[in-house]
Amino acid sequence: MIDSLDSFHAADSIWAIWGVNSHQDFVDKFMVVGKFHPNVPEEIVNEYKIVERLLCYSFYSYKLFDEAFSKVTRIFESAVKLRLTQLGIAVKDGYEPLNNRLKKLENYTSPGLFKEWDKARKARNIFAHPTSGQQFGIIVHRSFLQMVNILNTLFLDKEVIDKNEAVLERMKTETKSFNNGLFKLEIDDKAYLVWSIIPYSCFYDTDKLKSFWVFHPVFTFFPQTTDKLDFSLPICLRLKDVSYSEKEIIAINLENNRPIRALLTDKKENRDLLATHKELVDSSDSEVQEMYMNFLDTELANEIVKFLYHECWN
Repeated sequence: MIDSLDSFHAADSIWAIWGVNSHQDFVDKFMVVGKFHPNVPEEIVNEYKIVERLLCYSFYSYKLFDEAFSKVTRIFESAVKLRLTQLGIAVKDGYEPLNNRLKKLENYTSPGLFKEWDKARKARNIFAHPTSGQQFGIIVHRSFLQMVNILNTLFLDKEVIDKNEAVLERMKTETKSFNNGLFKLEIDDKAYLVWSIIPYSCFYDTDKLKSFWVFHPVFTFFPQTTDKLDFSLPICLRLKDVSYSEKEIIAINLENNRPIRALLTDKKENRDLLATHKELVDSSDSEVQEMYMNFLDTELANEIVKFLYHECWN
């Protein structure tokens, strides 16, 4: 018999490590609500509401964080079966390996998205067969956002996927001259010197194109050895109403609805700064350069996940 419910309503002390002092702090920092486009079936949307509850309750018991992620991997498995049924593809009665079912969908998406789906399958296998004492905790926090993205992309028609990828390739081709040069980026009443501008992702939302761009800044500092590693993130922007010419890119920042502008520059002082930037990078240890590229790949992948989650689903 339980004498008091107080212990069930006490915050797990581990959250204090990440500066969580109240349930609202937890919600602000770690809650991942479901965001789904209209073609995601109601069954999937409702199942994810259970994930939200588990996440919310993990404020009181840290181990529920893993239970919430385990649940979303099971939703993924259900979503694969449901998508096969929607497409009229045969599903075996009784047990059928998730890998076999997933492969039946390979021709209904892009290679890039299928690769992400397969990662979700592997996560499902890990959480379906946990080892004793296994605990991931907030390590899987970003993966919740990615799983929401995956559930959304499972229910996108291939025509939509192909359209978005074609638009991205066209943007990359048309802005290739911005991949390597020297530009002044004007954003939020500030100016930055950048040497590379590249679109990495895009999505049409009711005929409104949203895109994710990376602006690589000119460094005034770059670590030379592994003793003092302090890498700077590139400037990552979620944009709409993008237009470009040979010399400039203008757009609206989705995060604050304010304009941004990147303009080609050839001022001597800017060229001198770019030369210093190149010297700093070239003179650093090869190990530092490799670590920076790995850091960049990881952070950009994270930013793309956040772009899709925050901007692309209703």
